[in-house]
Amino acid sequence: MPTDFTHNILLTPGPITTTRATKEAMLVDLSPNAEEIVGMTATARRYLLEIANGTATHECVPLQGSATYACEALFHACTAPGAKVLVIVNGFYGLRLGEILEAIGRRVVKLEKPILPLPTGAEVGAALDADPEITHVAICHVETGTGVLNRIEEIAKAARARGRNIFVDTVASFGAFPLDVAALDVEAVAISPNKCMEGLPGIGFAIIRKDSLIAAEGKSPSISLDLFKQWSFMESSKGQWRFTPPTHVVAAFANAVARHKAEGGREARLEKYRRNWKRLVDAMRQNGFRTMLPDEVSAPIVTTWLDPADPAYNFPAFYEAMRRRGFTIFPGRLTAAGTFRIGCMGDVDPETMAAVARAVAESMDEIGVKHRGPAADRTLATA
Repeated sequence: MPTDFTHNILLTPGPITTTRATKEAMLVDLSPNAEEIVGMTATARRYLLEIANGTATHECVPLQGSATYACEALFHACTAPGAKVLVIVNGFYGLRLGEILEAIGRRVVKLEKPILPLPTGAEVGAALDADPEITHVAICHVETGTGVLNRIEEIAKAARARGRNIFVDTVASFGAFPLDVAALDVEAVAISPNKCMEGLPGIGFAIIRKDSLIAAEGKSPSISLDLFKQWSFMESSKGQWRFTPPTHVVAAFANAVARHKAEGGREARLEKYRRNWKRLVDAMRQNGFRTMLPDEVSAPIVTTWLDPADPAYNFPAFYEAMRRRGFTIFPGRLTAAGTFRIGCMGDVDPETMAAVARAVAESMDEIGVKHRGPAADRTLATA
């Protein structure tokens, strides 16, 4: 295994490969209370609200830690102990939302679905009609365990029609996929800086409706995950963080935000990923590989491939062969066993993805895999 990964390209569902300029932004040591950090934080908060169309209706609150921290903080802020939440589960990250809620003492009702067909507004509406104690609906926008893109618009409509609040995990989708929190009346979303925004791990962002944030005062049992206190401290201290922020990550994200805006914003970012996705999918299919999902439900940020049926195939050997060629990929998640995933996000382009497809073919040759297709009877239902 190589020891120098300077030129390693991450093809994972996040973190992703970042630009040199984003990495170099971390080379300056700054005080947590420095004017630069305060300014960078304020700019990022404003821009994320603009992307979500939440400037007039919502607040953006950053937290130290991963986006999972933001999810938990939002559940503390938006739900009361013992509250009942309908969690839509059609992948690994729906399961995680339920796990977080149960850990903090919320009652969870799961609408468990196979990977396909996608959950519908009618199904959500029926579940809510059947249980008036449910106060919230929680769903993951893009399930990167498989790459499926859930239709949050119809889910939000069903919840809104019944007076229920909705939480959306946009960890993998924010910055590329359409999201209008005002029009959908979404109570809260959790955001990661190190996926479609192409920053680095170390911060989670919570976008929450202003009335819900005000009502969250005194509700959180946590010191570090108290969104109201984090927000109110920032408001009263002219933008300073309540606890020591990851200053280098903030600086890197400021660079990523500026680049995102300069390149054309959300629409341009999604189009870039679509080009990457198409180049990879076309080339891999020509080599005999088969995607687990049909194209019409696939989010073009990660591709999930069925494992070759060839008995010579094993993922650890394939993984190491790809690493030796400078590419890091991921195995499938528990909900999609017998698959591997290749991300299309980050500072990569269609030429990179063509090189990835060549590396996959070379790696398969190296480990002795001659037949790249899955078993003849392998269907999505058994994936």
